[in-house]
Amino acid sequence: MKPEFECAFTASFLSSGHVLSNVSNCAALMAAAGILFTHTRLLFAGSLLCWPLACYLAVRVAIDASLFQELAGAPADAGRELDEMLRVPKERTISERSRGALQLWKYLILAVAVQLAILAAALTMS
Repeated sequence: MKPEFECAFTASFLSSGHVLSNVSNCAALMAAAGILFTHTRLLFAGSLLCWPLACYLAVRVAIDASLFQELAGAPADAGRELDEMLRVPKERTISERSRGALQLWKYLILAVAVQLAILAAALTMS
């Protein structure tokens, strides 16, 4: 696969991270309201505790999305320059970078899914 296409492909998936971040933010607001206004506070608190992890992962995914958008239009040696700037000891290929970024994206999906599942359990029990 051409590196430019692989970068653009990865960036397109990663760009959906902002939607997941917004879903997590809304779930956190609902959980906070549940803590304040219901008697089943423990499950709502569990859902709210997932929010910082989702925020952290969303920031990482957003950074990767913007880097992959830049790498898609950059010359072939831009990856090496990026490694030098980030002080990475070993040079990585575009495929390795893509796999790592997509793994973060999957972790974000998992964190938001767990947050929503706990929120749904809390809502059904309240």
